[in-house]
Amino acid sequence: MDDQFPVLRLTQDAYNQLLLVAGESPEIYLDPDADFEAILAERGLSQYTEETGIFSARPISLTAASGGLPNRADTQALDFYDSLHGITPRVATDSLMWAWMTHFRLHAYGIQRWRRQGNTNLNNYVRNHWFVRDESESLWNGNTASRLWWLADLAYRAARFSGGSVKVNDAVEHFANHAEHYHILRRRSLTRSPVILAELVRSLLNEAQGIKDDGVASLWSRLNLNAGTRLLDVMPRELLRSEIIGYVEEIMSDPELVADPSRIRNRKPLVVLSLGAGVQSSVLALMADRGEYGLPRPDIAIFADTGWEPQSVYDHLDWLESQLSFSIVRVKASNLREDILKGVNPSGRKFLEIPAFLVNPDGSHSIAARQCTAEYKLVPIHRELRSRLGIPRGRRAPKGTYVEMWLGISSDEPLRQKPSREEWITNRFPLVEQGFSRAQLLNWFNEKYPNRSLPRSSCIGCPYRSNAEWKQLQENDPKSFQDAVFIDQAIRDVPVARDAIKGEAYLHRSRKPLSEVDFSEVVSYDDLMIEECEGLCGI
Repeated sequence: MDDQFPVLRLTQDAYNQLLLVAGESPEIYLDPDADFEAILAERGLSQYTEETGIFSARPISLTAASGGLPNRADTQALDFYDSLHGITPRVATDSLMWAWMTHFRLHAYGIQRWRRQGNTNLNNYVRNHWFVRDESESLWNGNTASRLWWLADLAYRAARFSGGSVKVNDAVEHFANHAEHYHILRRRSLTRSPVILAELVRSLLNEAQGIKDDGVASLWSRLNLNAGTRLLDVMPRELLRSEIIGYVEEIMSDPELVADPSRIRNRKPLVVLSLGAGVQSSVLALMADRGEYGLPRPDIAIFADTGWEPQSVYDHLDWLESQLSFSIVRVKASNLREDILKGVNPSGRKFLEIPAFLVNPDGSHSIAARQCTAEYKLVPIHRELRSRLGIPRGRRAPKGTYVEMWLGISSDEPLRQKPSREEWITNRFPLVEQGFSRAQLLNWFNEKYPNRSLPRSSCIGCPYRSNAEWKQLQENDPKSFQDAVFIDQAIRDVPVARDAIKGEAYLHRSRKPLSEVDFSEVVSYDDLMIEECEGLCGI
């Protein structure tokens, strides 16, 4: 035939000799330039092929796509399939033909596309990709060439009998990226019905996006059970489609069977406690864990670490972890103290994040923009939640995906209740709902844990500290207090810190150096906390 290239098959002797080579010297198969004709000639075989009567439209040669994942199929399967003339499913069971293609036409491609993994036995790797182990093994799960052909054949059959709802390129693309789905479909007898196959592939491309391999296997199991009583292969297409979609909806509602968390259906909200490790959030966590006042256990608690908390807070957090049955996840954007000294925010931009008290160049007073809560608490918390829910940064959450965020704000702080700025997060205030004041929470804690105390959760140099709190820090934690004094002086004296803001900055509202302040004048803690942003600090 003009302009066509014959497809050959190995003789049985040649196939047997190559099997011996694979067993004796499998490392030869790692060489992309291995010359199997020369190897067979050395073993006394000059005639090693037979004609098949099949031709290809062009030379059989493929190159693995750069950056392609190993041990996956390939969208080039369609080009390979279309170039071969005369191969039917019956002819495609010829293991000697596929062995010839793999050894003499696709050897280098096979090494690139199905790279050997470090923990894979070399002999098994060679036998799996260049041969068929025994006659009972299906060729679609055999060597490189046969896998490509059978994958494309499955995609073509699904498209042909789908009534136009499945495109062959889409089907191959799906199987190329989800090789196990292809294997599962090939293993089951239901694929003998082309309509069932077509509807299953259509569902994988649409309703079942993000399904795990186990989910596909579960779908098959349910259909197999149904097939025994309902004759699925003669069921009207719309009824069959409805049946499959019903099973898919059940499977996609099970997080254990869905690989992509953003695709889970009918999910309950992820209940998250924003844990500041202070009085309110600590007591809320303990109450919920004990099941008191009808509070359910959250799924997780998240502590956003600024890197500049007093040691008492970190010690208390360790103790809380030993008490709670749900996990505490610690997240961090950067180290606030180090960033203040550098005069930058977590992104490296020149900016002083804390709400320091300012004396402007013209002598007027103001307060620096308060971005620390957003940058060091909200951002890392949201980043963690997006990761858990599979929501890419900057993308909207899929419908039905949301978080119920518990905030430890007590009933005497009503002005601190604010809705979330993220549409997929709903803020909830269980302590306000229960009518608990801060004093009541302290009483509850002292009754349940009489030998422990609760720290105030706030950064060491937080400008919102009252005089009483500064005095307490000075007397009870002098090391932390001296660190605050150092940072207070640094934001005026260290050039990179000072240049991050116009004017002179102070940690104390008197706009005096912290080392010179008389803390005998008590300022109400409650008045200061009203100024807090986002309802996250000090809880």
